[in-house]
Amino acid sequence: MLIGEFKQEIMRINNKVNLGLYGQGLAWQKVEILQDKVLIIANNKRLHALSAIDQKDNLTTTLIDYGLLIEYKRRLKQDLESNIKLKVLAVMKDYDPATEIAFTFIIFEKTVEKFLEENHNFSC
Repeated sequence: MLIGEFKQEIMRINNKVNLGLYGQGLAWQKVEILQDKVLIIANNKRLHALSAIDQKDNLTTTLIDYGLLIEYKRRLKQDLESNIKLKVLAVMKDYDPATEIAFTFIIFEKTVEKFLEENHNFSC
């Protein structure tokens, strides 16, 4: 597997998690890799129900957003480890509702390059 294929697999898994949790895919996403770290920058359209509530009750939507972030991170870690077979040490995510931009930061147990070298016949 090449680094480009690895990035595509990360994007596929990330979009699948978003579909499962939010009921919608991503408008776009970009993946950057630096040693054992992966950064995903994506456009997540705001859920219409949250947008409607946010204007009247920001505290409620903030709590819902926080709960969704926790569940997203749990699912992403589980799906990455199941599909890629590379241990995830941490997943961090933040989302800006005003711009609908999210970033996800993943730290793996080993560098992506080392993983790909060791698993040259790895298939997604």
